[in-house]
Amino acid sequence: MAGLVEWETVEGWLSDKIAEVNYAFDNGIQALSISPFDSSITVIDTAATAVEGVALVLVSMFFVIQLCNDAMLMKIQSYEQVFKLFFKFIMAKVIVQNARGLMGIIFNGFTSLSSSLGEMNYGFLSGFDTDAILAQPEEAGFLNINYLIEYLQVTPTFLILMGACWVINLILIGRLFEIIVYTVIAPIPLATFAGEGWHDSAKAFVKSYAAVCLQGLVVIVMFYAFSQIADLLGGTSQIGITVTALSLALGVSKSGQWARQAVGA
Repeated sequence: MAGLVEWETVEGWLSDKIAEVNYAFDNGIQALSISPFDSSITVIDTAATAVEGVALVLVSMFFVIQLCNDAMLMKIQSYEQVFKLFFKFIMAKVIVQNARGLMGIIFNGFTSLSSSLGEMNYGFLSGFDTDAILAQPEEAGFLNINYLIEYLQVTPTFLILMGACWVINLILIGRLFEIIVYTVIAPIPLATFAGEGWHDSAKAFVKSYAAVCLQGLVVIVMFYAFSQIADLLGGTSQIGITVTALSLALGVSKSGQWARQAVGA
């Protein structure tokens, strides 16, 4: 008498679930690999001219304010001091006009490290096969009911894994938006290098930008360590994988904070 479901069918269902989780995971990896300097992201080019114009106005204002302030306080007593002010203005102007390139250096530096680690990464559940996650029962039971029960028992685990993957995707896509916004507005905070007493604002921005870029490396390291941590917490058991997946999602949510602490932002 034919059963409700054959074990080969259960393995097929389980394999599909693993593929779905890995697909959701791969989406997160793709979000990490997208560059804000990609030519298809036209918003940066569109906004760059306007933002750069505003930043240059700020640089000019800082220069005029400092020049007037030094003149009123009788600090300008030689041509050397005037030259220093002009040199400072020129350097600030160069930094503003090359803000995108400077941000690109920071971004590409961290991205190259993330990419090299990402190439060694073999997926969220790629290291686990169906037999390791769900062992075939010794007895099939009436109408193979035990096969169906085993599959139903593992289904909540995959729902949790999918939820963790989508949380990870949301966080990483949010990180991508953050990098794009930082890249677009970069000339304005960098313009504060020209202002007396405003240097800390520019330094804080650079640290924050570096922290967002470093976050990608932190996430890649956690992804790469997933299977090893799962082995330590129960191997391929449902509990071990579920706890590790939830911990990974929590770690990704905290990765931005960890990255900021690492660079002192």
